[in-house]
Amino acid sequence: MKISYYFLYFLCYVTFTLPAKSSLVDPDQCSKYMGYCKRRCAENEKRIDICLSPSKICCVERMVDDNIF
Repeated sequence: MKISYYFLYFLCYVTFTLPAKSSLVDPDQCSKYMGYCKRRCAENEKRIDICLSPSKICCVERMVDDNIF
């Protein structure tokens, strides 16, 4: 019973929460945003999407205005 509860929780997370935060992109689409698929973003970069590659994210260089906030 407990396993089915965790499985249901996982399905709800993948279906509703994860797509609301970011979307999965392939490396070509990430490069269209002038970004790179990396494991970690540098301090001067911001995370915009999740790459299809395992545990990689699409990082884009921050603009000057983004550093104000």
